[in-house]
Amino acid sequence: MPTASVVVSNRRTLIVLSVDDVSNATVRPPFVTLLPAFNETERRQADAIIGFLLARGCVEVCCVGPEAEQLHDSIDAIVESVGYLDMVTTWHTDYSDAFEYFLFAAGGGSAMLVAVVASHPDLVALLEKEARAGG
Repeated sequence: MPTASVVVSNRRTLIVLSVDDVSNATVRPPFVTLLPAFNETERRQADAIIGFLLARGCVEVCCVGPEAEQLHDSIDAIVESVGYLDMVTTWHTDYSDAFEYFLFAAGGGSAMLVAVVASHPDLVALLEKEARAGG
C-alpha cells in the first residue's frame, strides 16, 4: 500500500505507511508513531525500527493490538537502554481507544502523526474514518 496522508480535524497530518516505507517517509519532527502489535513478527519489526524513529524525531509511540502491552514493554526497554528517557509510550488493545488517543492527544495534540499500519487495511479504514470524523 502506498503512503497515504489525511489532515485530521485539528490540522495535524496523518501519514499511513508500511514498515517497509518507514525509512523513506518524509516526516518532520516532532512526530508520534502508531505501531501495530498483532503478533511476534510485528513486535520484532517495531523493535528493529525504533532506533530509526528516535533518530528522526519521534517523541511518542502508541502501540495497538492484542500484543500491544508486550510491544510497549519492549520499546520501553530499548529507549531506556539508549538513555532516551523523554520518550512516551502507550499501549491499547481496544482500537477505538488507541485511535482516539493517537489522533487527538498523543504528542500534546500538535505533533505529526505516523501510523505504521498499512499492512492492516481494516485498521487503516477505521483510523482514517476516525480522523475525518474528528473524534
